[in-house]
Amino acid sequence: MKSTEISAADDPGGAMETFIKITKKLYWLGGIGIIGILFDLSSLKWFALFFLLGIVDFILSFFIVLRTKSEDETINDLKFLFQNLGMLLGIPIIYLRNLFHLPDIKNYKPEVRYGLPFEGRWIVANGGITKDDSHSWNICNQRYAYDFYIQEHGKTFCNSGKNVTDYFCYGKPVLAAESGTVVEIKDAFDDTPIPEKIEAVCSASDLRGNYVIIRHSKHEYSMIAHIKKGSFCVKAGDKVCRGQQIACCGNSGNTSEPHIHFQIQQGKSFLLSASLPILFDKIKNHTENDRSYIRAGDIVENGK
Repeated sequence: MKSTEISAADDPGGAMETFIKITKKLYWLGGIGIIGILFDLSSLKWFALFFLLGIVDFILSFFIVLRTKSEDETINDLKFLFQNLGMLLGIPIIYLRNLFHLPDIKNYKPEVRYGLPFEGRWIVANGGITKDDSHSWNICNQRYAYDFYIQEHGKTFCNSGKNVTDYFCYGKPVLAAESGTVVEIKDAFDDTPIPEKIEAVCSASDLRGNYVIIRHSKHEYSMIAHIKKGSFCVKAGDKVCRGQQIACCGNSGNTSEPHIHFQIQQGKSFLLSASLPILFDKIKNHTENDRSYIRAGDIVENGK
């Protein structure tokens, strides 16, 4: 039988993989450049440019992974990648917008006080006003965000916990934390399946999954994420009142299990707005009485 040879033209992916193997070996030559820089050896400094091959390696490896996926999955992954890059590029813009003084509880006077975006007693899974408690301190558009879920007898789910419907908070009403105007809604993504191990994964092109943004004042907008697809009770342009149901808790977007992600931001844009410390009022904190700023581990509910 005549053997069949596959040329690079017939198998561009194979050629790309071969090129990646070569670049993995070559970019370590950049270490010679580091030696040249340390000892001021001009003839060796140029070897540092081989480190640029590391970027090429990352990009090519990413596109090889995309090659094995469907067209829709590829588009989703690209959108997700660009959103994450957008967050990184947004950080210096947010700093400039705030003249390098990001809002905190000392320098920011809240324009509005908020309730909690749910009914009943929930736990603060992530979030707070300090670096130790923060949802994502170095990502300044989510610095003062909160994640909430329901826990019973030390667990957040019943049965096996392998299905989103096993989780106590799944499908629970999501409420407007304060009166305002709905300015943006995304209702396009199915729930992310529960992963085998505890880690955040995303099956959507937007890490927020389905979300709603409500304008409460000139410089304060709330954003609630990971909402269940098809559960919205409102639409863009609607006026809402504090405590009004707007949707149901889901597991869409970048998440490890169903929960509510809630934050206040200084503008409509998720990528270009600093997260703001949230001053709560008329809520009951079962962990520590009379604390307007809550943090991870607190058990909270709206006051009667």
